Amino acid sequence: MTSQESPGSSPGARMWNERFSASEFVYGTEPNAFLVSQAALLSPGSDVVELGAGEGRNAVWLARQDHRVTVVDYAAEGLSKTVRLAQERGVMIDIVEADVTNWQPDRTWDAVVLTFLHLPAPDRPTLYRLIQRILKPGGLFVGEWFRPEQITGGYKSGGPPSVDYMVTADELAGHFDAEGILVLEEVETELQEGRHHRGPAAVVRVVWRKP
Repeated sequence: MTSQESPGSSPGARMWNERFSASEFVYGTEPNAFLVSQAALLSPGSDVVELGAGEGRNAVWLARQDHRVTVVDYAAEGLSKTVRLAQERGVMIDIVEADVTNWQPDRTWDAVVLTFLHLPAPDRPTLYRLIQRILKPGGLFVGEWFRPEQITGGYKSGGPPSVDYMVTADELAGHFDAEGILVLEEVETELQEGRHHRGPAAVVRVVWRKP
């Protein structure tokens, strides 16, 4: 496992490093349920990259399904726990310490995975362009976010403190070619993801295949 780049320090990275410095896996060690429900769409042995991978729960699960997995995050503490979990589960993960808003990889992947990577509204178009650029033709994107109703509806299961960080289905439809959309839905789900994501939640989900 190697670190390929360093994003430097930022207020966001400092906040996440502080959260991930806890000895426990604060979002648990089991994969995101929506990701698991869509994983059969991945071809065997796919090259998968997870953006904003946190402590590695999704990435390690994907590696255990025999995919080749790269994780990207700017929180070194989260990446350290990804390495730890991968070692405990007996898999290899490629590690990239980088900020997804300015990461410029020189390769593409078969699939991109993202769960609850919440950015300010001005940064999200950059993220959407990155996802589409780093996917191979025919590649798959699986994503899940909280939507504004997580706050306006009074849900208490986690997420950013401001609706400005939330994502809607209309926003995603405006950035991803309709021809490739396999799933685009706003639903209520029950989260069981460590102590920070637990209980009923208002989420938006997308599965998109690059034409």
